[in-house]
Amino acid sequence: MKATLPLIAALLLAPWMGLHGAEPSPNKPNVLLILADDLGVECLSSYGGGSHRTPNLDRLAKEGMRFTHCFANPLCSPSRGQLITGRYPFLNGLKVVLANKNQEDMYLRPSQPSFPRQLKEHGYATQIVGKWHLSLEHKHDTIRQFGFDHYQTWSIFDDRGQKTTRYWNPHQIRDGRIIAAEVSKRYGPDVDLEVQLDFIKARAKSKTPFLAFYSTYLPHYPWEPTPDSEAPSYRAPNAAHKGDAKYFPEMVAYLDRQIGAMLRTLDELGIADDTIIIFVADNGTDAGLRNLWGDGRVIAGGKGTMTDRGTRVPLLVRWPGKIKAASSCVDLVDLSDFFPTLCELTGAKLPDVMIHGRSFAPQLLGKPGQPREWIHIQNANSRQVRDREFMLNNKGELRRVGELWEDPARLDANADSAKEAAARKKLQAVFDSLE
Repeated sequence: MKATLPLIAALLLAPWMGLHGAEPSPNKPNVLLILADDLGVECLSSYGGGSHRTPNLDRLAKEGMRFTHCFANPLCSPSRGQLITGRYPFLNGLKVVLANKNQEDMYLRPSQPSFPRQLKEHGYATQIVGKWHLSLEHKHDTIRQFGFDHYQTWSIFDDRGQKTTRYWNPHQIRDGRIIAAEVSKRYGPDVDLEVQLDFIKARAKSKTPFLAFYSTYLPHYPWEPTPDSEAPSYRAPNAAHKGDAKYFPEMVAYLDRQIGAMLRTLDELGIADDTIIIFVADNGTDAGLRNLWGDGRVIAGGKGTMTDRGTRVPLLVRWPGKIKAASSCVDLVDLSDFFPTLCELTGAKLPDVMIHGRSFAPQLLGKPGQPREWIHIQNANSRQVRDREFMLNNKGELRRVGELWEDPARLDANADSAKEAAARKKLQAVFDSLE
């Protein structure tokens, strides 16, 4: 057994260094990356959800590729750090969500690799709007160091260390400057969308390839009315309050509406065919919410849990003329894979450092690629590796992978069948090599 572990590990760890297998575009395609906040697969009708109407997200699914097995970490900051760096939290250093003032000096270091930096070095104009959450910006504003020319982000804390609002009258920083008059009495996502669309229009006019990262905080709590709500006056009692869950569907609808505005803008500018649109989420739906799934089952959100409900997220990718319309991919994908995928599709170089991601560009372009055998999930010091059938955590507990609506605690643990023994051996080899 000891003799075979290195071979097993070598085969399983082939994703490292972002294997390439597809031809990049001869031109530099634009990239519009949309990251939703707290939105599991059960919220999208294209995945079988029955609680929300998402016509523009449905359009992305109809005109592009839908991934059925994309996984994030169960909380925000570790997922975002993994997306940017192509590295799992235990390597990039950001293992917990940043949520209080005591974490001011706990942030993603700019010495980490960054896919925006790679695209910028390749001639791309780069911008992020919305939510950063890889540092507490009032203390450590590192966004430009990660490769963004411009940014507008909601800062969780103000200069006094007080929590701020993100939706109505938001506390936003634009290129290092706190803006106030521009956002007074306005809805934060509206301000973000304007800035993003202005950036896209300017880059289209100058014919400069761009990375436009729309890192929205929709539909994360506080659940409050949107500008489309019939009764828009309600506000959460304070910055730490979750608000009223009845507004969650309206917030999902507003996110979908904003995506529609971006799609129309690309069409009007005549650059839709030259733009890769990627929609993904940072973790599952909030645990306080319930949504209809499939044939009428009610699915509880699983944010913060190491389950499918907490970590399985939607991934839709459209690139007209390059990605087959209404196609789907069942391969395992995790957020570290975006780094090498975007580098491959744009022709940008990968940095000469270790990353965990594996490019899924070949699959997007209709080739078989080299699908993953496993993915890794982390929340603080709790970790698991999993394949399609089993998950093994860093406590040595093996479980069968349950369906989205099942509670993994009810599944049999540590069974001794030959199949489960082989799965344990395989996944433990992954853990050993990651260490």
